[in-house]
Amino acid sequence: MLKDLIDRYLDKLRFEKRSSPHTISSYQRVLLKALDVLEREFSEIREWKNVKLDQMRVIQREFNFDGDLNKLNNNSVAHDLYALSSFFRYLVSIDEIPDNPFSLVKAPKIKRHLPKILSMSEIDAILSVNPDTIYETRDLAIVELLFSSGLRVSELVGLDLDDYDEFVREVMVLGKGNKQRVVPVNDSAIERINGYLEIRDSFNPQENALFLNRFGRRLTTRAVQQNLLKLCDKACVTTHLNPHKLRHSFATVLLQGGADLRSVQEMLGHSSLAATQIYTHLDFEHLKDVYNKAHPLASRKKN
Repeated sequence: MLKDLIDRYLDKLRFEKRSSPHTISSYQRVLLKALDVLEREFSEIREWKNVKLDQMRVIQREFNFDGDLNKLNNNSVAHDLYALSSFFRYLVSIDEIPDNPFSLVKAPKIKRHLPKILSMSEIDAILSVNPDTIYETRDLAIVELLFSSGLRVSELVGLDLDDYDEFVREVMVLGKGNKQRVVPVNDSAIERINGYLEIRDSFNPQENALFLNRFGRRLTTRAVQQNLLKLCDKACVTTHLNPHKLRHSFATVLLQGGADLRSVQEMLGHSSLAATQIYTHLDFEHLKDVYNKAHPLASRKKN
């Protein structure tokens, strides 16, 4: 019965909430760890409604919710707490338990790291690479599209030919939670993609995916990451290149160019504005850097 309700909750995330496979996998890990604690320490318990305060304290100790959080990764602890609390909210919603025992557990403060971006000189160096193979032609089109439209790599590899419209200059993207959105594509990316499409049939003309691997099948996210690293090496760019860094760069240059936060949120496919606001901090770091270089008194040290 304990495991059954975990499975039902994960199915709810999968089919109703349409959570990502990564989210479901991470929640499953946390919940199975809690289940293991109960089965190991309290084998007589068969139903969640029989889990009382003593058992909950043991689970909390196992996850270090009552320990020294400074010795742990606060982000990891906060994630585990959120996963457990969400599951117990679900148990409350189906009348399995009267209240959520984790609702009063204080989550640690999450450290938010500013996303790393590429400089325009680095992006220009990568896009200036002369393609020697059809694969490099494809990969340069991918770099252009990621930087032009801020796609997640999972969204990029999910694109089909019909999702790309060169005439209205946009792509139809299937994002997190199976939510569709339309994002613009700039002229430079259009030119690169069209150049790739001229040779695409040499991969596999019958495949519907936009970006294909050497076997004529849809590219994987891992393959995109590896191919971008090769481009980076060829361009002699020392900064580690990955698809998400191009997405960060896309958002940052939009804000630096005067785009409003809400529009950037929509183009990125963020469900909440809070997720987009991290880029305003990054933009402020850029402004501080400009200030420190330009202001005559900025670098003057006090005696």
